[in-house]
Amino acid sequence: MAGTKAKRKPKAPTPFSTRVRRWVRKHTTLIGFLVAVPIVAGLIIFFTDPFSTPTAIDADGSEVETGVIPTEGAAPRERRPAPNFVLADYEGQAVRLSDFRGKTVLVNFWATWCTTCEAEMSDMQRLAAENPDDLVVLAVNQAEGRGRAKAWSDARGLTALIFVLDSREDVTSAYKLPSGLPHSFFIDANGVVRVVKHGGMRFEEMDQLLEETRVAATSARGP
Repeated sequence: MAGTKAKRKPKAPTPFSTRVRRWVRKHTTLIGFLVAVPIVAGLIIFFTDPFSTPTAIDADGSEVETGVIPTEGAAPRERRPAPNFVLADYEGQAVRLSDFRGKTVLVNFWATWCTTCEAEMSDMQRLAAENPDDLVVLAVNQAEGRGRAKAWSDARGLTALIFVLDSREDVTSAYKLPSGLPHSFFIDANGVVRVVKHGGMRFEEMDQLLEETRVAATSARGP
């Protein structure tokens, strides 16, 4: 009949797979964001340990708070008792400076971003390896997480050093460090600071300062 409109065929339903593909294309940015957030959060936790508590496990299995241990007359300068402290190592075990009384201790403050620290670490490794009986190199990481610090030192094979984490920088503050890194303190067998060195060192200088520390300790004891 003239003037009668032809009936339209009903559209076939869009396949489910096609609808999904269209939705994904439309929301690509949102999907990328939802995938990226947990990955980034995981990396932050791994490298900075933001939820870690400032405690360590003592030799008897008890939990102890890390930080500075009050020491009478202590000061981070030559001929004064070194400020004592307890910090956690990479395994969460408590390490005290006073644990090493009777040995010379080289306390070195460092961080993974410090290129000068990296340059001197291999020489510290050599110094510790050549003096295993009476020297301890205690490497204090400044304000970085366990994951980041451990990955850095493991990659360099620094097995002769003892690494601890100053996550809150309590020890850094007690040692009154100037800006920049590294900083080193040679502490004699009696717990007295003998040499303070700001900046990097090479092996020959480390070896000389170690000997000066030993001589100063012997002279202090007298005949």
